[in-house]
Amino acid sequence: MNALGRPSAWLLVMKSDAERSWAANRGYDDSAGIYYSYDSNVANCRRIREGDLIVVRSDEYVAGFGYVEWIEREDNALKEIRLCPVCRHTRWRLRRSMVPSGKCDSCAAEFEPSELIVEIRRVTKFRAYYANTWIEAARPTTRSDPLLQNALATADTFNSMRPLDVDKVAPLLDWVSGTGAVLEPSLPPVLVDVIRGGHVSAIVRRRRGQREFRFLMMERFGERCAFTGDQPPQTLEAAHLYQYARRPEHHPNGGLLLRRDYHALFDAKLIAVNPDSWRIQTAPMLDRFPTYKSVDGAELRLEPTLRPDRELIAEHYDEAQRVFRLSA
Repeated sequence: MNALGRPSAWLLVMKSDAERSWAANRGYDDSAGIYYSYDSNVANCRRIREGDLIVVRSDEYVAGFGYVEWIEREDNALKEIRLCPVCRHTRWRLRRSMVPSGKCDSCAAEFEPSELIVEIRRVTKFRAYYANTWIEAARPTTRSDPLLQNALATADTFNSMRPLDVDKVAPLLDWVSGTGAVLEPSLPPVLVDVIRGGHVSAIVRRRRGQREFRFLMMERFGERCAFTGDQPPQTLEAAHLYQYARRPEHHPNGGLLLRRDYHALFDAKLIAVNPDSWRIQTAPMLDRFPTYKSVDGAELRLEPTLRPDRELIAEHYDEAQRVFRLSA
């Protein structure tokens, strides 16, 4: 709680292994839309409270926001800490393109990871849950976005739990949620007790990097479905032009931004784009649905310069033609 007795607000930073340079520990078990893990070695760890607003940033982008519903605590937990071999400080980092790869910011020593001093320490572990109040980001917001920077209460860029100014955070919530309304940053305390009685257990598994891919598509195309034009941001999803399970990577020129229902039909090969005419084609089984039949033969709602990779469009189109024949 802040000095006025209101819930506080926090920016919680999650970093993937690929983005994490500070390596005194092996990272934390986090799940962006469900819980955030931390321990007593983390600055501000004992200040966060139930009912506090949390905005989660995952690597480059804000993932969404919610309100802390309850906090698990484990005392006397064991944690491996890896220390600089010269000054025994934890402020060292890994450099991906230099040898030796370890560099201590406290004493400037350089070393290989095999030279580190490893200690097992007792810490208090915490896990803050917020799944029931989570609002997934509808728009891309980067770490340097002025809305996020203006909402920060301090100039801190090092700690993973950073205070936000409750009086300045509403415009950020408005933009991230895509609601078009100024949101109240505080959750009424009475609702916290209600929420705590309804913990969620289901966890949705996300494709690795899918959120970032969606934001990349939104930055490329705007809040615009390639089949139907301008749409509310909450309805838009990034559609791969190839099977992600067989090719688990995100190509900037390998996707379309589609309204959720069209995305499902596109993945099912019931809607495709002709690579020669760049017009939409629908499967015969959709003829009885006026909403979807209406786009059959329509031009793609994209400028020619924004069209994705033609070979990937053609690959999807060829696969769809087989489905079209089977569904006729």
